[in-house]
Amino acid sequence: MIYIDEDYCKGCHICLYMCYKNVYAISKEANKKGVQLPYVNFEDRCTKCGVCEIVCPDQAITVDIDPNWWIENNEYENFNPNMTMQ
Repeated sequence: MIYIDEDYCKGCHICLYMCYKNVYAISKEANKKGVQLPYVNFEDRCTKCGVCEIVCPDQAITVDIDPNWWIENNEYENFNPNMTMQ
């Protein structure tokens, strides 16, 4: 569900600090660049909000979500639940 590209990640850990569900942790071992990368420690806590993907300055995080996550039961629903179709 969450993919961190080690080639792009520089280990700034912004994702770790921005995740309100504490999904990430910091690796104890450094990678080939000498960086302690974040890793997904509690994937079951992830709500797929995408904040980590948005705040990553290196675009190293991909959160795999269904592109039609707001549509249920093959029925069209507006993106904004406060609006109705007439």
